[in-house]
Amino acid sequence: MSSADIADIHLVDVTKSYGSHVVVNKISLVVPRGEFVSILGPSGCGKTTTLNMVAGFQEPSSGEIRIRGENQVGVPPEKRNIGLVFQNYALFPHMTVGENVAFGLKMKRKSRAEIEDGVRRALRSVHLEGYETRYPKELSGGQQQRTALARAIAPQPSVLLLDEPLSNLDLKLREAMRIELKEIQQALAMTFVYVTHDQEEAMAMSDRVVVMSRGVVAQEGRPVDIYQNPASAFVADFIGKSNLLAVKETEKLNGQLRLTLTGGLTLIAQPATSAPAAKVELCCIRPENVQLAAPGEISENLLTGRIDKVVNLGAHVDVWVDVSKDCTIKAQLPLRRLEGVNVGSDVRLRIEPKAVQPLTV
Repeated sequence: MSSADIADIHLVDVTKSYGSHVVVNKISLVVPRGEFVSILGPSGCGKTTTLNMVAGFQEPSSGEIRIRGENQVGVPPEKRNIGLVFQNYALFPHMTVGENVAFGLKMKRKSRAEIEDGVRRALRSVHLEGYETRYPKELSGGQQQRTALARAIAPQPSVLLLDEPLSNLDLKLREAMRIELKEIQQALAMTFVYVTHDQEEAMAMSDRVVVMSRGVVAQEGRPVDIYQNPASAFVADFIGKSNLLAVKETEKLNGQLRLTLTGGLTLIAQPATSAPAAKVELCCIRPENVQLAAPGEISENLLTGRIDKVVNLGAHVDVWVDVSKDCTIKAQLPLRRLEGVNVGSDVRLRIEPKAVQPLTV
């Protein structure tokens, strides 16, 4: 039996178009049972359209959407056994927390005892015991979000779809809810499909991240793999912070690559995978992998430059170093490393070959 056969969600060449405008273009995706998957991308990339097709709010122009092996094309949303959590929570303001959470169970015509038990279990799962008689207006933003989550999980759906549910919360609460959402998902062992444009959210919570661009999947994989080995310039630029440097020439050298940058500088790269088959046009270097070299140090990828800008961010310092007329490299350094070093200072930078990632455009 293949992984697709036991998957909670399986998209097969799913396309959505409006006339000649293609929003989602032949996406195929397998989401195993119990996985937390984030669909990540900028506005207009097709991620919300993809979620809406899984939910049944939109029908694909072509392709199949299978939930636990059953094709759902043509099946209305209420028949798909899917839970939904929206950006604006969509709580009923005239209903109490308990009544909101009970709504889906009542629609399924559960008995009074089953409804009471389902509400109790759902509220316990999101740590809202004792809030049954409160109204949404009496809750904080985080409590409203958890109420919406409880309402979605009370009917015990096979899959929970979440459409940017944290975007209306302030930064500190959003960071706290990331941890809580992941803990709830693990405790329930439920499949979560989470749509967001916030790469930190996706990286913090997901077992797997699906990065979309212009209606197609640009890359998918574990967060750490996507961050360390982006498949394209788009992914490198969208996920985290990057130095993207133009490459003029590439030469293979004993399992490594010698990259000649525009402007004449050279870097040695030791990619985690074999060198790209297509022409390398860029290389990616994460700012945290750029270090200040010690006086007299001799190693590969030593660059000399002058500090152009320094921004103190408390936990670290961002430093921009002009290493040639046409090339500026950003480094992320601990504050203590910059003692006595200021804008205008000459410095040497060290970059490990394994931190230089060759890219095709």
